[in-house]
Parts: sequence; structure tokens; C-alpha cells
Amino acid sequence: MEKEIKSLPPLPASIVRIQQLCREKEVNISALTRVIESDPMLSANILKSVNSPLYGMSKGIGSIRQAVMLFGVAMIRGFAAANAIKKAIPIDLQPYGVTIDILTETSESQMLLLTEWITRVDKQLLPLLTSGVFLMELGKLIASRKLIMIGNQESFLAELLLGKSIIDIENSFLGMNSYEIAAMMFAHWNFDPELIEMLSNVNAKSATLEGKILYVIQ
Repeated sequence: MEKEIKSLPPLPASIVRIQQLCREKEVNISALTRVIESDPMLSANILKSVNSPLYGMSKGIGSIRQAVMLFGVAMIRGFAAANAIKKAIPIDLQPYGVTIDILTETSESQMLLLTEWITRVDKQLLPLLTSGVFLMELGKLIASRKLIMIGNQESFLAELLLGKSIIDIENSFLGMNSYEIAAMMFAHWNFDPELIEMLSNVNAKSATLEGKILYVIQ
């Protein structure tokens, strides 16, 4: 799997800068807005995401600044990174029996579940968990590519259709799960160590609270 991860292309400069800005203790909203707006395609994709019917906004969101203020820095950061990664990696999710649109809808539904749950428990957990939820399923892009490369896509899908645990099946076929693969991807792109550690520990026996929460969400 290391070979596949090392072959990943660098992310656009705008995404790198967004990650840098979002790591700051006090995020400069104006600077963040300018960076996103400097990339017209990224801006369009973020506005498309935030205007999804899933979020139930009564009025359309027409500007990046408005999106940042309404959804928060962590959520916009997740939208931006997810959109860039989907463009950077060839997508064929045949082993999982889904399309990228279904995977995106899944992530959005997971985000809604997380928000409804954690805002009632501890809002301080939300920023890191929000980024994790948006990005954790993207390890399936690399897992799927590997399964196709070794010719196991049909047998993998057959196991999934039996209703078995996705994590267990991934471990059986790949020696690791797609969340650990996602952690390797984001380590390759120099994302936050906290995010990488959290994704490495998405399992029922995780030593971290965040890892256990993401396990329940998935």
C-alpha cells in the first residue's frame, strides 16, 4: 500500500494553504475566504456542497464567506479537501458496489449524524471530528484501486453483499482498513497529526475517544 500512497500527486496549492490557515489558533476568515475564492472551481464545488438539500438551508448560500460563517471553518476545510482529493485520484469504486456520488452522500449523512450527536455531548470535539468525518471514507478510493489491481474486486464485493463488517473484510483482503489507508494518504499530504492519528484508530477498541466516535459513525 505504501507504493500506491507515494504515487499520489500533490494537492493544489490552494488546498495546502487552506490547511495551513485552518491550523492557526485564530483562523483569519478573510484570508481563508480569499484563498478559496482564488480557485473558481473549488469555490463552485464548495457552494454546490453547502447548498445540498441534506443541510436544509432555507435560503441559498451565494458566497464563500457566508458559507464559512454558517458552516464553520472545519466543515469548509473538509469540503475543500474532499473535493480536491476526488479530483486527484482516479475513481472506480466497483469493489464497494457504489459510485462516488453515493460515497459523497454517505459522508454528508455521517456529518449530519455527527453534528446532531456531538453538539448534545461536547461541542469542543466537533472541529477535529468534522474534518475526520468528511475525509475518512476517501481511503476507499485507494483501497478500491488496490483491489482492482490484484483482481479481487468481485470476491470483495461478494463478501460485502453478505452483510459482513466492511472493516473486517478490508483487513482480510488488504491487511488494513480503509480508514488506516486514509490516515496514510493524509500523512503523505502533511495534514494535521491529530487527524492522522484519529483516522488510524477508527475501531471499537480505539484508545482515543475520537477514534471510537468515528467507528460508531461509520
